[in-house]
Amino acid sequence: MSVIQPIRLYLWPHRVLYLGPSPDNERHRHHAAQICVSLQGRLRVDVGSHTFEPLGILVPPDCPHRINAGDAPILALYLEPESDDYASLWAPWLKQHDANSVRTIDPPADSLEQLRSLHASSGDPHQAWSACASALGMGVTNPSPLLRDPRIAQVIDIIRRQPSASHGIDALAGAVHLSPSRLSHLFRNETGIAIRRFIVWVRIRQVVERALDGASLTQAAHAAGFADAAHMSNTFRQMFGFAPSTLFSARIEKDVQLLD
Repeated sequence: MSVIQPIRLYLWPHRVLYLGPSPDNERHRHHAAQICVSLQGRLRVDVGSHTFEPLGILVPPDCPHRINAGDAPILALYLEPESDDYASLWAPWLKQHDANSVRTIDPPADSLEQLRSLHASSGDPHQAWSACASALGMGVTNPSPLLRDPRIAQVIDIIRRQPSASHGIDALAGAVHLSPSRLSHLFRNETGIAIRRFIVWVRIRQVVERALDGASLTQAAHAAGFADAAHMSNTFRQMFGFAPSTLFSARIEKDVQLLD
């Protein structure tokens, strides 16, 4: 009988750190850039007509792929490509490489051991993020930048207090006495992410929070503003490549945290 591995899932406003079993997935693409590392053995990666077995891989946004690690645990980072995290963490990897192509990575043994320790026991998510970035040779940005413009803080508060609302850009701009184009520009400058993508992340976080509190995925989907559970599940898959039901099995030990 195979051992059921624990899941560590830490969700920031526009990035995710996942440590756990390799989810079942078909070939898919998602808007988030992804870094995936097998913590035992190698990955099996299908991209285009090519199949290869690296220790780790960088997958750029919107690139069709399939990743499977068999029974081995993995580490996966998801970075919103419009975010400052993507610009500062991803760019160093791509200085001498095509930004639209996958790239294999080969973490040294001591870095792999550091990543395995993150999966083995729960801890402080911010320390886990720093340790992960260090093991992969990346810099670390401030996970919670301070907002300088009170109008953007107000818009964020509106979205977070009412995740199920439609939140049209015109209505949000009117609420803070800005033009839609000016709001879009300021929001991107202040948060590092486009406003429509921020709304999607808020809704997904709401789904996770409600499900952890005991709601069914259908109830959580409606509370977060999705038309139904299928719409929510498709959006979740588009972001992360696996179904949300993977996270909420009662048989799996979980450490899931929503962070600012």
